[in-house]
Amino acid sequence: MTNEEIEAKALDLGVKHNCKVFPLVFKDPENNEDVIGFLKEPPRFVKMRVMDKALSNPISSCAEVLDAYIIKEESDPRIYSESQENDAYYMGATMEVYSIIKISNNKFKKK
Repeated sequence: MTNEEIEAKALDLGVKHNCKVFPLVFKDPENNEDVIGFLKEPPRFVKMRVMDKALSNPISSCAEVLDAYIIKEESDPRIYSESQENDAYYMGATMEVYSIIKISNNKFKKK
């Protein structure tokens, strides 16, 4: 799939699931094949839970979000596979969960 096709599918899935959907694309190093997945944006309370756990368990909290919000029926099963040979995809997707949680910093400066 091209990037445009992947983005279009993420938009379609967003409409279907009534939320923003993030595409995940990894490369299989053995055959240069794309490993594609789609992740629903978690709700605010879930993002806050990840932020609460960021200092003590950031990776495991992101893994919980991945397990709950990956769209399995539209994603390559290697991403959520329990097989150790696919750990790189699961770990990569887990780290991507952390990157979708955005915060804004207050820019007001007191005089």
